[in-house]
Amino acid sequence: MAVWVALFAWSLAQKAYVGNAGDSTVVVLDLEGPKVVDRWPGFQQPWSVAYAGGKVYVAEYVGRPDAPAPAGRVAELTPDGKALRVLLGAHYPMGVAADGERVYVASSAVDWSGQVRGEPALLVYGKEGSEPLARFPFPASRYGYPQTLLPAPEGLFVATTWGVVLLLDQEMHPKAAFALPETLNPIRGLALDAKGNLYLSGSKDGDGRVVRLAKGAWGPSPEVQALDRFAQVLAKGLPDPWGLAVVGEALYLVTSTDASGQGPGGLYRLPLGEEARPERLLDLPSRYTLGLAVGE
Repeated sequence: MAVWVALFAWSLAQKAYVGNAGDSTVVVLDLEGPKVVDRWPGFQQPWSVAYAGGKVYVAEYVGRPDAPAPAGRVAELTPDGKALRVLLGAHYPMGVAADGERVYVASSAVDWSGQVRGEPALLVYGKEGSEPLARFPFPASRYGYPQTLLPAPEGLFVATTWGVVLLLDQEMHPKAAFALPETLNPIRGLALDAKGNLYLSGSKDGDGRVVRLAKGAWGPSPEVQALDRFAQVLAKGLPDPWGLAVVGEALYLVTSTDASGQGPGGLYRLPLGEEARPERLLDLPSRYTLGLAVGE
């Protein structure tokens, strides 16, 4: 989206949830298998998936230019797929994230053709209710349109459609802004490890990559900083990587397709050692598998 691709992970997690925009389902995985254990139908282009507080959140992007406004929605579900509530008010939501107290939604206002169809915003929801507690206008003319979200102890990370990553404070003001113009653009997925290192997925000139930035590589400035000199490329040659999740000493990720560009997406595991290579663990049901969240 974090897909985001936005996403969350805990060590010893068993289940993972994948937003499959290709067939409009959420795919439930057993990571120990790994294997597909369930598929939840009834969504419209599930783009981003999050897990927090024993609940699964699914952002339905919709994407069609002719979709009635507001296009898309966010669903809250139990870990076994029972619908709990629908979060309203987002327009073409590309990202969802949660921290157990709040739910954050990237209302991109951009359809799948790239046409802007409204005002982009970040929406914040509480534990109950369908309407947002707050709506923060997003400065898209400066940074791009909000896509992938990742809560962190120091604020909220937002990756935009322009390949910029922001770190926002509680009032959604930029504390830091950075990009990797020579290393990674577009940026699709975000994840943090226990040490505060940031992992990013995306591509550069069609080469799918995973990149790590050490904690604190970004400085406290709202001006966009180029941080390529700090970027460590962990993997190259991946077929369009999106969602990321750190589980213990490994990074899990989903790709939207296979090496041919025509086949199904896949689940990969990348040990976080210096010389590790990503391993494709599982073929997913179709192309356009984008969001990843890991639960309990």
